[in-house]
Amino acid sequence: MKIRCQSCHFENIEGSDRCAECLHSLMQRDQPRARKSDRLQHVMLTAPVSDLLTGEDLLVANITDSVQKIVNILKKNKKTCVLIYQKKALVGILSQRDLLLHVAGKHKDLLGIKVENIMTRNPEFIRGEDPIAFAVNKMSLGGFRHLPVLAADGTPLSIISIKDVLGYLMMRHQAGKPEKKD
Repeated sequence: MKIRCQSCHFENIEGSDRCAECLHSLMQRDQPRARKSDRLQHVMLTAPVSDLLTGEDLLVANITDSVQKIVNILKKNKKTCVLIYQKKALVGILSQRDLLLHVAGKHKDLLGIKVENIMTRNPEFIRGEDPIAFAVNKMSLGGFRHLPVLAADGTPLSIISIKDVLGYLMMRHQAGKPEKKD
């Protein structure tokens, strides 16, 4: 029997102390449970990431695309990041933060710079069935604002942001409030 790592989804041998792929602990026995009185906590721990997906934020580029091309597309579509795929495998992510840190004020000719030179390589990702709390935890620990959501075969489903999470939680909170009577 195999045990799936909650962090990277690698299939490990039952009884392993740690994930052989990413070294996360497999010794957790007590998974957090939501308090009955805390609806927000219940949603965070039980609602799947797939509830957040719209597919509207999904842009995919290649490592050979120029930074100029990516900047133009992000600007035109009013998006903040793009996933980088090579041979149908996620190899990176390029965000506005990457552009500011690695390009702004350093390069004049953006056509001559390839995405592979400035992208964040091997980004963390989640699956649609993962709980929202898992996505927020990864974002918090990693210090990033965007998280790719991948299908089991590695194809991209969407990109979620912390803004998406907060908007979803606010909507769920608003839906659960009783209407005020005048």
